[in-house]
Amino acid sequence: MFCKHQWGLIHIEDAWQDNVLTFEGSLLHEKVHNPELNESRGDIYISRSVAVISHKYKIHGIIDLIEFVKDENGLYIEERQAYYRPYIVEYKRGKPKEGLEDKVQLCAQAMAFEEMQDIVLDYGYIYYFQINRRIKVSFSQQLRKTVEELINEMNVYYNKKETPKPIKMKSCRSCSFTNFCSKNFSNKNIKKYLKNVIEEIS
Repeated sequence: MFCKHQWGLIHIEDAWQDNVLTFEGSLLHEKVHNPELNESRGDIYISRSVAVISHKYKIHGIIDLIEFVKDENGLYIEERQAYYRPYIVEYKRGKPKEGLEDKVQLCAQAMAFEEMQDIVLDYGYIYYFQINRRIKVSFSQQLRKTVEELINEMNVYYNKKETPKPIKMKSCRSCSFTNFCSKNFSNKNIKKYLKNVIEEIS
């Protein structure tokens, strides 16, 4: 599963660190996230960098890409004057992970989009640059339940302004927060730690 501690550092403590992997990921996402690169391919309309929000779950984000495929039973797109079935696509720089973190992210985006459009999505895709293909992800009831549980847990942390404690995982080795992760020092709050460092050298 994804690192809850890293989530807390970013969303609660407003911390961010880049490394080679995050930088590469940003470069690979540049084209995908360009909203001006919307395009049509026959019966497929592609929309990029789509903002979504869920008031029910109190989450928001950006969907990398949505493929709208013409379907009379789909969603009516006024600007296209036609009905389309939307398929969400998330882009990742690496390869499929053993955990559910990528699938959870995709499903959370889908759930927010569903709430906004009052529709139900059966599945979406994750495109992995390292293997140069995309993987189909079914939005099963079990996956949706996992997403809801994680969102509820994160909302509790966020409301308390409390960063989850770190747990050592395999992914720690490639994490951009390795040098700042609180598993490496006794301070629970990274802001407090950095403040102490600044005071010591000033």
